[in-house]
Amino acid sequence: MAPPPTLPPLPQAFRFVLGHETQALVRTVRPTDLPYFVSGYARLSSESRHLRFFSQASELSAKQLDFLTHPDHRGHEAWGALDMKYAEPIGIGVARYIAMPERPGVAEVALTVIDAYQRIGAGSLLHACLHLSASRQGYRSFYYDVLWENSGFLRYLKSLGGKVVGSEAEVANIEMPIYGSSIEVPQRDGTAMRFARLMHDVVTATSIDA
Repeated sequence: MAPPPTLPPLPQAFRFVLGHETQALVRTVRPTDLPYFVSGYARLSSESRHLRFFSQASELSAKQLDFLTHPDHRGHEAWGALDMKYAEPIGIGVARYIAMPERPGVAEVALTVIDAYQRIGAGSLLHACLHLSASRQGYRSFYYDVLWENSGFLRYLKSLGGKVVGSEAEVANIEMPIYGSSIEVPQRDGTAMRFARLMHDVVTATSIDA
Protein backbone atom coordinates (compact mmCIF):
# COMPACT_ATOMS: atom_id res chain seq x y z
CA MET A 1 0.00 0.00 0.00
CA ALA A 2 1.36 3.40 -0.95
CA PRO A 3 0.22 6.61 0.77
CA PRO A 4 -1.28 9.35 -1.42
CA PRO A 5 1.58 11.71 -2.37
CA THR A 6 -0.34 14.94 -1.70
CA LEU A 7 -1.07 14.44 2.00
CA PRO A 8 0.94 16.69 4.33
CA PRO A 9 3.03 15.05 7.08
CA LEU A 10 1.66 14.74 10.61
CA PRO A 11 3.24 16.03 13.81
CA GLN A 12 4.53 13.10 15.85
CA ALA A 13 3.77 14.99 19.06
CA PHE A 14 1.75 18.13 19.78
CA ARG A 15 -0.13 19.89 22.55
CA PHE A 16 -3.91 20.24 22.50
CA VAL A 17 -6.47 21.81 24.84
CA LEU A 18 -9.37 19.43 25.46
CA GLY A 19 -12.62 20.20 27.24
CA HIS A 20 -12.47 21.50 30.82
CA GLU A 21 -9.19 23.23 29.83
CA THR A 22 -7.34 19.91 30.00
CA GLN A 23 -3.81 20.46 28.69
CA ALA A 24 -2.96 17.33 26.73
CA LEU A 25 0.23 16.07 25.16
CA VAL A 26 -0.71 13.93 22.15
CA ARG A 27 1.81 11.62 20.50
CA THR A 28 2.39 8.15 19.15
CA VAL A 29 2.81 5.39 21.72
CA ARG A 30 6.28 4.12 22.64
CA PRO A 31 7.58 1.24 24.82
CA THR A 32 8.37 3.57 27.72
CA ASP A 33 4.64 4.29 28.04
CA LEU A 34 4.07 0.95 29.76
CA PRO A 35 3.50 2.53 33.23
CA TYR A 36 0.69 4.67 31.76
CA PHE A 37 -1.03 1.54 30.47
CA VAL A 38 -0.76 -0.20 33.83
CA SER A 39 -2.07 2.75 35.82
CA GLY A 40 -4.65 3.67 33.18
CA TYR A 41 -6.18 0.22 33.10
CA ALA A 42 -6.43 0.27 36.89
CA ARG A 43 -8.41 3.52 36.65
CA LEU A 44 -10.93 2.15 34.15
CA SER A 45 -14.36 1.37 35.56
CA SER A 46 -15.70 -2.15 35.20
CA GLU A 47 -18.19 -0.82 32.63
CA SER A 48 -15.45 0.74 30.52
CA ARG A 49 -13.41 -2.46 30.67
CA HIS A 50 -16.45 -4.40 29.53
CA LEU A 51 -17.22 -2.05 26.63
CA ARG A 52 -13.60 -1.83 25.43
CA PHE A 53 -12.13 -5.26 26.18
CA PHE A 54 -15.36 -7.30 26.43
CA SER A 55 -13.90 -8.37 29.76
CA GLN A 56 -13.60 -7.19 33.35
CA ALA A 57 -10.19 -8.70 34.05
CA SER A 58 -8.46 -6.91 36.93
CA GLU A 59 -5.24 -6.31 35.00
CA LEU A 60 -3.57 -6.68 31.63
CA SER A 61 -1.14 -9.55 31.12
CA ALA A 62 2.54 -8.99 30.44
CA LYS A 63 1.97 -10.22 26.88
CA GLN A 64 -0.87 -7.75 26.34
CA LEU A 65 1.17 -4.86 27.73
CA ASP A 66 4.12 -5.73 25.50
CA PHE A 67 1.89 -5.75 22.44
CA LEU A 68 0.06 -2.53 23.34
CA THR A 69 3.28 -0.57 23.88
CA HIS A 70 5.17 -1.76 20.79
CA PRO A 71 3.36 -0.46 17.68
CA ASP A 72 5.48 -0.69 14.55
CA HIS A 73 3.85 2.52 13.19
CA ARG A 74 2.87 0.81 9.94
CA GLY A 75 0.65 -2.23 10.41
CA HIS A 76 0.08 -1.30 14.05
CA GLU A 77 -0.23 2.34 15.07
CA ALA A 78 -1.27 3.84 18.39
CA TRP A 79 -1.78 7.41 19.56
CA GLY A 80 -2.06 8.40 23.21
CA ALA A 81 -2.87 11.52 25.19
CA LEU A 82 -1.40 12.58 28.53
CA ASP A 83 -2.72 15.15 31.00
CA MET A 84 0.22 17.49 31.59
CA LYS A 85 -1.38 19.33 34.52
CA TYR A 86 0.49 17.24 37.05
CA ALA A 87 4.20 16.87 37.80
CA GLU A 88 3.85 13.24 36.74
CA PRO A 89 1.64 13.13 33.61
CA ILE A 90 -1.54 11.04 33.72
CA GLY A 91 -2.77 8.91 30.85
CA ILE A 92 -6.00 10.13 29.25
CA GLY A 93 -6.59 7.55 26.56
CA VAL A 94 -5.28 5.55 23.60
CA ALA A 95 -6.50 4.79 20.10
CA ARG A 96 -4.94 2.21 17.81
CA TYR A 97 -5.36 0.44 14.53
CA ILE A 98 -4.05 -2.99 13.60
CA ALA A 99 -3.86 -4.22 10.02
CA MET A 100 -6.07 -7.15 9.07
CA PRO A 101 -3.76 -9.39 6.98
CA GLU A 102 -6.68 -11.25 5.45
CA ARG A 103 -8.12 -7.95 4.19
CA PRO A 104 -5.48 -5.73 2.54
CA GLY A 105 -6.18 -2.04 3.03
CA VAL A 106 -8.38 -2.62 6.11
CA ALA A 107 -7.36 -2.11 9.74
CA GLU A 108 -9.20 -2.82 12.99
CA VAL A 109 -9.62 0.03 15.47
CA ALA A 110 -9.85 0.16 19.26
CA LEU A 111 -10.28 3.26 21.43
CA THR A 112 -9.99 3.58 25.20
CA VAL A 113 -10.50 6.73 27.27
CA ILE A 114 -10.17 6.75 31.06
CA ASP A 115 -13.54 7.41 32.71
CA ALA A 116 -12.46 10.69 34.30
CA TYR A 117 -11.58 12.06 30.84
CA GLN A 118 -14.59 10.91 28.87
CA ARG A 119 -16.84 13.44 27.09
CA ILE A 120 -14.15 16.12 26.71
CA GLY A 121 -13.16 15.27 23.14
CA ALA A 122 -10.19 12.99 23.83
CA GLY A 123 -11.57 9.96 22.02
CA SER A 124 -12.51 11.94 18.91
CA LEU A 125 -9.11 13.63 18.82
CA LEU A 126 -7.22 10.33 19.03
CA HIS A 127 -9.60 8.81 16.47
CA ALA A 128 -8.78 11.69 14.11
CA CYS A 129 -5.07 10.97 14.57
CA LEU A 130 -5.71 7.34 13.57
CA HIS A 131 -7.52 8.32 10.38
CA LEU A 132 -4.74 10.68 9.39
CA SER A 133 -2.01 8.14 10.14
CA ALA A 134 -3.73 5.23 8.41
CA SER A 135 -4.47 7.24 5.27
CA ARG A 136 -0.77 8.05 5.00
CA GLN A 137 0.05 4.36 5.17
CA GLY A 138 -2.35 3.60 2.32
CA TYR A 139 -5.22 2.04 4.31
CA ARG A 140 -8.73 2.54 2.94
CA SER A 141 -11.19 1.28 5.59
CA PHE A 142 -11.46 0.93 9.35
CA TYR A 143 -13.23 -2.00 11.00
CA TYR A 144 -14.73 -1.96 14.53
CA ASP A 145 -16.24 -4.60 16.80
CA VAL A 146 -18.67 -2.76 19.09
CA LEU A 147 -21.08 -4.15 21.66
CA TRP A 148 -24.64 -3.32 20.68
CA GLU A 149 -25.18 -1.96 24.18
CA ASN A 150 -22.51 0.71 23.49
CA SER A 151 -25.15 2.82 21.76
CA GLY A 152 -23.37 6.15 22.12
CA PHE A 153 -20.26 4.93 20.31
CA LEU A 154 -22.37 3.29 17.60
CA ARG A 155 -24.17 6.59 16.96
CA TYR A 156 -20.82 8.37 16.81
CA LEU A 157 -19.42 5.94 14.22
CA LYS A 158 -22.56 6.15 12.10
CA SER A 159 -22.32 9.95 12.13
CA LEU A 160 -18.86 9.62 10.59
CA GLY A 161 -20.03 7.30 7.84
CA GLY A 162 -19.76 3.96 9.63
CA LYS A 163 -22.05 1.18 8.47
CA VAL A 164 -23.09 -2.08 10.12
CA VAL A 165 -21.69 -4.87 7.94
CA GLY A 166 -22.41 -7.81 10.23
CA SER A 167 -23.36 -8.97 13.70
CA GLU A 168 -22.03 -11.63 16.03
CA ALA A 169 -24.19 -12.33 19.09
CA GLU A 170 -23.91 -9.10 21.13
CA VAL A 171 -21.35 -7.45 18.84
CA ALA A 172 -21.91 -5.16 15.84
CA ASN A 173 -19.34 -5.20 13.03
CA ILE A 174 -18.83 -1.67 11.70
CA GLU A 175 -16.82 -0.38 8.76
CA MET A 176 -16.12 3.16 7.62
CA PRO A 177 -13.90 4.86 5.06
CA ILE A 178 -10.57 6.22 6.28
CA TYR A 179 -10.33 9.98 5.88
CA GLY A 180 -7.03 11.58 4.95
CA SER A 181 -8.15 15.19 5.41
CA SER A 182 -10.96 17.21 6.89
CA ILE A 183 -12.60 17.85 3.52
CA GLU A 184 -13.16 14.11 3.01
CA VAL A 185 -15.39 13.79 6.10
CA PRO A 186 -19.11 13.72 5.19
CA GLN A 187 -20.19 16.61 7.40
CA ARG A 188 -23.81 15.58 7.81
CA ASP A 189 -24.27 16.58 11.45
CA GLY A 190 -22.56 18.31 14.36
CA THR A 191 -20.54 15.23 15.29
CA ALA A 192 -19.06 14.96 11.80
CA MET A 193 -18.37 18.69 11.61
CA ARG A 194 -16.50 18.63 14.91
CA PHE A 195 -14.51 15.61 13.75
CA ALA A 196 -13.52 17.40 10.54
CA ARG A 197 -12.33 20.39 12.57
CA LEU A 198 -10.26 18.09 14.77
CA MET A 199 -8.60 16.57 11.72
CA HIS A 200 -7.69 20.04 10.51
CA ASP A 201 -6.37 20.97 13.96
CA VAL A 202 -4.13 17.89 14.06
CA VAL A 203 -2.64 18.46 10.62
CA THR A 204 -1.92 22.11 11.41
CA ALA A 205 -0.66 21.54 14.96
CA THR A 206 2.86 22.62 15.81
CA SER A 207 5.09 19.57 16.16
CA ILE A 208 7.13 19.39 19.37
CA ASP A 209 9.84 17.12 20.75
CA ALA A 210 8.25 15.04 23.49
